[in-house]
Amino acid sequence: MKRLGPWITLAAVAVLGIVLLIVNMSKETEPTATTTATTAVTTTAVTTTAAPAPSSAPAAPPAPGFPAQADYVGKIAERAAGALTLEITVEGGKAVAYACDGRSVESWLQGDVSNGTLRLTGKNGATLDGASTGAGVRGTLAVGDGRWEFTAAPVSPPAGLYVYTDNGVRQSWIIDASGGVTGVQRAADGATSPAPALAPNATATVGGRTVTANKVSGDDNVG
Repeated sequence: MKRLGPWITLAAVAVLGIVLLIVNMSKETEPTATTTATTAVTTTAVTTTAAPAPSSAPAAPPAPGFPAQADYVGKIAERAAGALTLEITVEGGKAVAYACDGRSVESWLQGDVSNGTLRLTGKNGATLDGASTGAGVRGTLAVGDGRWEFTAAPVSPPAGLYVYTDNGVRQSWIIDASGGVTGVQRAADGATSPAPALAPNATATVGGRTVTANKVSGDDNVG
């Protein structure tokens, strides 16, 4: 029995050492697990907080449209020969424009209205490009060698565009918002001259007779 004592002591010491070793290994493993868990949480946080995609710019508002029926009158004064008066009449998807100086120059144009814009054409390469502003029409008129920017304001009857034709002779008039009248007469041979006076009730004296002019609408075929 005395001989077994030292061996028992050594065995006890060995067991104690093994227990201490296991405890130490367990403590060293715990920070690694904690670190791994922290890393996983951090990675998840970074993934879920990615920067949002930039928002797109707001769409531009649509251009104001034209009423179903409307008349607009404007003056173009940037001419060496004098001012042109411009009338634009709109009816549904069509428009007619007339420009004249009250003496000898005139131009008729017509075309379509679409999405608040109009593109009108006339004889000898005349063009009118315009757009509704919500309070009128703004655009460019080209007649002959001239090209001008214009603005035209809405007008109410009796203001508007009028015409009377007899035996190939055409009288054309624009009545503006103040009641002023600008008109040109075109003879059968194409010669032009000032049109006779037009009264507010759309009557005029032509060839010694009292006649009633017809108000032009945007869907008329004129020119």
